[in-house]
Amino acid sequence: MAADRYYQQRIGMDPPTTGLRNSPARRMDLILDAPKKTTNTMKTVDKAFNLLNYFTISESEFGLSELARKAELDKATTLRILTSLMKHGFIEQVDFSKKYRLGASVLRFAKIREATFPIASTVQPWVDWLAEQTSETAHASLASEDALTTIAIAEPARSTRVFVDLSQPLPYHATASGLAYLAFAHPDVAEAALAADAFPPHTDRTPRTADEMREMIAKVRQRGYAVGRRSFETEVTGIAAPIFNAAGHAFGAIAVASIASRTSEEVEVSIARHVVRAAIEVSRALGADSHPSLLAADKAL
Repeated sequence: MAADRYYQQRIGMDPPTTGLRNSPARRMDLILDAPKKTTNTMKTVDKAFNLLNYFTISESEFGLSELARKAELDKATTLRILTSLMKHGFIEQVDFSKKYRLGASVLRFAKIREATFPIASTVQPWVDWLAEQTSETAHASLASEDALTTIAIAEPARSTRVFVDLSQPLPYHATASGLAYLAFAHPDVAEAALAADAFPPHTDRTPRTADEMREMIAKVRQRGYAVGRRSFETEVTGIAAPIFNAAGHAFGAIAVASIASRTSEEVEVSIARHVVRAAIEVSRALGADSHPSLLAADKAL
């Protein structure tokens, strides 16, 4: 019967064969429950990855109650997820404090990623070059589900500089890197980001609506690079350009973060020239061509 085949495909075992367990009503209950179980499992996975996202360089350890409050989960659910993550090495518990921190499995997967797709080692020399040329903090990031993740940082020799937290996600809507990425990402990605329920303000200059975002993205696509003036942090100006993959879509960005009070229009242009050049060269090193807008900007700047 169709119900038997459904049961085998979705549940992974033969249907019951005796008594009430094999009644039509029972079979229908099992069929209807299968999608619910799959949905519940996915929600649990989402919660687990959400917990991992709270661990940063500045907040590297959490007690159970503290983490549950941050994630807006009850303690029992939080403990159950943490126990599962500990079983697989993604979380470990500090003996003396009983707090939780990231485990060694995170490093293992990071090494596998870099060994099989060595983006960081390709990007880092150009990030170093940017910091040297601009005397400002340079960084590169890759896109994740709803933000960019920093993969490389270089700081200038000067004492007053922008600090970039390697573990802090870079919101698409609030950063130059995010705007540069969205402007040249696959159209479906950009539309999904613009369909967000809210655009949280980080400063009084953070774009707050989809219409604002669309206008800014259009300018970035025309110009070839993005400028974020005090939109993420009040004393920071960010200038970023997209990094492309072989399919012709952006999958990350390379940027310079400078102290806003010392970044004049002339300095912005100078930084943009170096950022665009670095983005083109990184994309080329990864086997990709840059968008014509970047190539035009490289000639014009």
